[in-house]
Amino acid sequence: MGDYATNPHAKLVALLTTLVKAVEADTAVVQDVFEPVLYAKGHQLVMPGKTARFMYYINTGYIRTFYLDDLAEVTTNINCPLGFITAFDSYVTQQPASEYLECITDCQLLRISKQALDNLFRKSPVWAEAGRLINEQVIVYNAQRTRDMVTVSAEQRYLNLMEEHPDFFQHIPLQYLASFIGVKPESLSRIRKRLSFPNPG
Repeated sequence: MGDYATNPHAKLVALLTTLVKAVEADTAVVQDVFEPVLYAKGHQLVMPGKTARFMYYINTGYIRTFYLDDLAEVTTNINCPLGFITAFDSYVTQQPASEYLECITDCQLLRISKQALDNLFRKSPVWAEAGRLINEQVIVYNAQRTRDMVTVSAEQRYLNLMEEHPDFFQHIPLQYLASFIGVKPESLSRIRKRLSFPNPG
């Protein structure tokens, strides 16, 4: 909490410098265009029918996107590559969203509007390049996730999630994780039990 209070932009600046060669002018602009915000667990950042006004960078916390299918919540994303998340279709088109964007935990975020982000990309070649690289990683991540949901077993998807994001299991309810890997909560419980107590021999 202390680091966020004294320098909420530090984590994003550090990310920028790992992606591109940034000078002080490139990093200084972060404080001008990314607004620090705090939200409590359960806060809905976007709802269906409302336009996603902001892209969020996650300093701390966990956020998910989900939609309703016959009143059942289907979780489609939990935090995204490199820490940026929003209802992407709505944010890009500035049309009403078809999904929810919700804080799973208390969250410390930075946010930027679509207009401010577009202006940043126009004015700063460094930020435009960083945006391109981030977008590429998101595209690759989503393509891999789509393939895995079709070609990889539920058990292996669970194991992959455990390896890549062990912290999820400490902070995120199992019903959200079950939906995220495409199984019912009872199926996830069986997988966890089977892997914790393998059959002998």
